[in-house]
Amino acid sequence: MSLLRTVPAIFAAGMTLAACSDDGPTTIEIPLAQVEITAGCSAIGEGESCPMQARGITADGEILTNAILRWSSSATEIVQVNAEGRVFGISPGKATIIVEAALGEGSDSAEVFVFPRTKF
Repeated sequence: MSLLRTVPAIFAAGMTLAACSDDGPTTIEIPLAQVEITAGCSAIGEGESCPMQARGITADGEILTNAILRWSSSATEIVQVNAEGRVFGISPGKATIIVEAALGEGSDSAEVFVFPRTKF
């Protein structure tokens, strides 16, 4: 029996392993112990976007850059974030972007300041 790691197309909570057997592939979820933002967006303009990146860490200390994570915003009227971690500046102000493991534990957050669109 061999184990293959699969790389999910989007971020959302644990690492997936596929194991082959006589009955077909079996999926195994690996829970995360920690999540950390590795590339953030501290300030963006109104109407602009910026990609954030995060990684998961297992209880054994293995770093998973393709872990499935959940992203959210503390104030969606100011900043929104999609499932891949892309942040969108909606209106001027400050909000917190949160990323967390759906399987296991761990979360991290970062403040994002949205500055007004410059008018000429």
